[in-house]
Amino acid sequence: MPTRDNTFGNNIVVRIDGKEHNQWKSYSIDSDFLIPADAFDFDIGVPADHGDIEDYSGLTAAVEINGEKVLTGLVDDCHHSLSKSDRSLSIAGRDKASILLDCSVPMTNVKGLTMMAAIKRLAEPLGIKNVAHKAEQNPRVDKVDIEPGQSAWDAIMRLANYAGLHAWFDPAGTLTIGGADYATPPVASLICNPGDKANNIISVTAETSLRERYSEVTFLGQSHTRGGSRAQHNLKWVYKDPSLPFYKPKTVVLSDVEDLAALKKAAKKQISDWRLAGFTLTVTVPDHKTADGVLWTPGQRVHIVAKEFGIDDIYFLMGRRFSLSKFDGTTTELRLKEDGIWTPDAYPGKAKKAQKRKGKRKQRRQKAKRELAIV
Repeated sequence: MPTRDNTFGNNIVVRIDGKEHNQWKSYSIDSDFLIPADAFDFDIGVPADHGDIEDYSGLTAAVEINGEKVLTGLVDDCHHSLSKSDRSLSIAGRDKASILLDCSVPMTNVKGLTMMAAIKRLAEPLGIKNVAHKAEQNPRVDKVDIEPGQSAWDAIMRLANYAGLHAWFDPAGTLTIGGADYATPPVASLICNPGDKANNIISVTAETSLRERYSEVTFLGQSHTRGGSRAQHNLKWVYKDPSLPFYKPKTVVLSDVEDLAALKKAAKKQISDWRLAGFTLTVTVPDHKTADGVLWTPGQRVHIVAKEFGIDDIYFLMGRRFSLSKFDGTTTELRLKEDGIWTPDAYPGKAKKAQKRKGKRKQRRQKAKRELAIV
């Protein structure tokens, strides 16, 4: 039987090479759409008279919480230490995205294939057989070139971005190409109000940034004429943000675009990414589950109420970290972004509806933010 978290009744199990491990001094299990590979780090309690300890590096690992798989990957590092008074073993690893990150892409031609067919052609030689599509579109690839020496992950992300989509691995180890579904209901309401008995947040931090906001962005599309002549920037689209109180222009050259519609699509994906980087809400909560017993998972939507920040709105859960430590106990860090902004091209109608919804923070910033159009 796995060892229980005595405070919240959680069963945390790691299965490696057919063996089950469940004695922990500490752990960290991280998953984030914006970080290429989910990661785990476990410090295992080992009795002093345990005997020989295996080298687990390179072995397949599956992490489960309360019988639900949260990560499938490989052990990267194994660290064993022994002293007169103590013995410890720590293991660290990443999900299957690590294979695509560490390996160069197989040289092949993907032009003329659909996006999903092209991604499968790149992933399957590296042992990634299960690939899923979670979006409304699967366009044909005409202008995406695979570069020699490029990592397989970068090549796959380039293909996904061509369609305004993203790539990640689900807990079972399936490579997924798609985006957010903004029609799913919020899984919880988290409250941080001084003196409120309903408070269920340990801490909350709001970060805003203007580093990647521009008053005017000129997007140039780079196309190649036939016969080997040099590239021409013959496509142009200009985006203006009148809410920025000072002049801050930028010019961006986009390759892999065959016409103005493709240029606008790629440009709006870039604007979306900049806006996404402009606001992050980090919330720490006790336990690894919602009040309804659902494990926190990237892709969920969460209702946040924090009067000190003027917030009463729904946010998108971009990433989370499960942690156990001697000083903080069992906690989960939630990294949240504005709803409806990330990968709007996956389900355009749902994303547009989420962008138009008016929470308190959105009402305050509505005049200062121009709604991002969706192709």
